[in-house]
Amino acid sequence: MVERKPVRKPDTIIQPKEIPKEKPPEAEPEPQPDQGVEGGVEGGVAGGVVGGVVGGVVGGVIGGAIGGAPPKRIEIDESNIRLQKLSGPLPQYTEKALEKEIEGTMVVKCVVTAEGLVNGCRVLKSVPFMDRAAIDALEKWRYKPYAVDGKPVDVDYTFRIKLVLPQ
Repeated sequence: MVERKPVRKPDTIIQPKEIPKEKPPEAEPEPQPDQGVEGGVEGGVAGGVVGGVVGGVVGGVIGGAIGGAPPKRIEIDESNIRLQKLSGPLPQYTEKALEKEIEGTMVVKCVVTAEGLVNGCRVLKSVPFMDRAAIDALEKWRYKPYAVDGKPVDVDYTFRIKLVLPQ
């Protein structure tokens, strides 16, 4: 037996009989009272400078943060900064990659922690049958921590791994 779905009639549009005379008045924003000095200085200048230093710095550090804390994580690349590798194995070729004689350069972005550990890897440019092997090897690598103002920080680091068939 075939079920029939009820047929719905289109909605009817009804034209209004009267046209509104005028639109209701819009509420005007209430004037805000002057908040005074909170976070500023008595007689200060909007946006700063008078009594301060153009561009900041005096008593501070260029690019510094309040309290002097280093950034939580910075992004660097092998092409501009090379981290010092302390240990770790090379990626091991998989049977399929050997069988197909695959070679190439992988690009993998990982986090190198303030402790020098490698984790959170994701492949940006793949080499067939080698993604997992490369990530497994990278996560065993250890690095000298990267420091900003003498304090180790986590780094988003882009690795370029050249894979060449073993001879």
